Amino acid sequence: MEKPVRLVLPKIENPIFIEGYPGIGLVGHIAANFLAKELNMEMIGYIESPFIPPMSLILEGKPNPPLRFYGKDNLIIAVADIYVPPTLVNEIAKEIISYLKETNAQKLISIGGMGIGFFKEQMEVWGVGANEDLNKELEGLGVKILQYGSIMGMSGKLLWEASKEKINGYVLLGETFGDRPDPRAAANVIEVIKKLTPIEISTEPLIKEAEMIEEQLRKMHEQMEMARKKAEKQYESIYL
Repeated sequence: MEKPVRLVLPKIENPIFIEGYPGIGLVGHIAANFLAKELNMEMIGYIESPFIPPMSLILEGKPNPPLRFYGKDNLIIAVADIYVPPTLVNEIAKEIISYLKETNAQKLISIGGMGIGFFKEQMEVWGVGANEDLNKELEGLGVKILQYGSIMGMSGKLLWEASKEKINGYVLLGETFGDRPDPRAAANVIEVIKKLTPIEISTEPLIKEAEMIEEQLRKMHEQMEMARKKAEKQYESIYL
């Protein structure tokens, strides 16, 4: 019987594997794409399945599959440009774990967002490892350990499968308001990844992008507030 999912990916020994599928605040998606771009990584593979929507993503005038892998040296980054159905998540995660076990992976890092519904001066990064030693490692890096709760989607499934197969798996969740793309949360998570891996890049471009979005939101809020006050005055004048 043919498998519902097939990884088309060259065998890379002892890889560091980073997964950044879409989720809350698009934190994982933004972070993974930023890493691939800043590290000048090339597409080295993709996922095939009859259950993936029939589409082609056009990037710089070239067709690309919606679920693909970027690679450089022993670093692999998994990127998705669609929301993956839960049933397909299970199958993809199993295939990824099988690949990582076969290639004796160093680390599996999943990136996501944690929606908190409000803003604060310093947004933090939460995380959890596949075992207690990894939790201690994260704690030593300033990551807040998630003691209770649930992690949905690809990140949660990969963490559980990594735990079963004794793979060094981590999930990193950047705090975010939750209702809009959040490059600042992505930058916060990347700063932790830099401590976990040999990756050396600046997150300044993401911070600048975040500042632009925040400025646009501030202006929108001011315009809405002015419109509200104007409407209140007009309402009051009717009854004076």
